[in-house]
Formats: sequence, structure tokens, C-alpha cells
Amino acid sequence: MEESTFEALFILLFVVLPCGISGYLIAYKGRRGLISGFNENKFSNPQAFGKSVGLSLIILSIFMTFIAYLWYLGGLTENQMSSSVIFLVIGVVVNYFYGIVKYRKKGN
Repeated sequence: MEESTFEALFILLFVVLPCGISGYLIAYKGRRGLISGFNENKFSNPQAFGKSVGLSLIILSIFMTFIAYLWYLGGLTENQMSSSVIFLVIGVVVNYFYGIVKYRKKGN
């Protein structure tokens, strides 16, 4: 097997699966305790916050699947791949902080 095959499998096993499963559990099964530092008493709508964070993780895993596939095919350079990953991770972090600002209880 080629080196790109192992790298793509590594991305799928250690990025896509954990993010996808965690996102599903947070968004659809209500396991908001998986979110680091989450306290339901600090949010006006904890379900909406959890759904927002969970969906952003699911979207991250979908796009990481595309990135791994393009990497396997040789359609991405290292710089394109790393900048795409950084862009996606920044999107998840921005969504997290946006959710904190939007759904936190007033006065906290």
C-alpha cells in the first residue's frame, strides 16, 4: 500500500469516526456531558447549544472524509490539506464560542 493510503486511513479512524460519533451523541442523543466544561445550569437553552456543537462536529467529520479521500487520490498537496483542516477546526471552535455567547443565561 502507498503512504497516502495509510494516512487517509489514519484520518478516517482517528479523526472522522470520533468526531462523527461524538457529534451524533451530542446532537441527537443529548449527551451534552461530552462537551468539555459543559454545565446545563449556565445555558438558557442547553439542547440548542448541544445540537449546534454536535452538528458542527458532524460537519467536520463529513468534510474530513472528503479531505482524506482527496488526499488518497493525490488531489491535495500538504499545504492545501493542512490549511483545509485548520479552516475546519477554526469553524468548529468559532461555532462553540458563538453558541456560548448565544445560549448562555443572562447574568452569568
